[in-house]
Amino acid sequence: MKIEILDEVAEKTGFSEIEMLEFLSVWLYKSKKINGVQGGKILGTSEIEFHGLLEKYGQYVNYGINEYLEDIGE
Repeated sequence: MKIEILDEVAEKTGFSEIEMLEFLSVWLYKSKKINGVQGGKILGTSEIEFHGLLEKYGQYVNYGINEYLEDIGE
């Protein structure tokens, strides 16, 4: 999928192309529509780098008890 944003809209927001992608990926992550790996793929970074970006937007890693249990194999 490719998303195009009109120049006038982009200019109005003041966001660069990468900032638009960051905003979109963080919003999707916050809405629990994607995970950190997918957020990183949108931006061309690793999951760890994506998680580091979350702080810039005042967000935190979505990591609940279910994810923890899954990670430890329970």
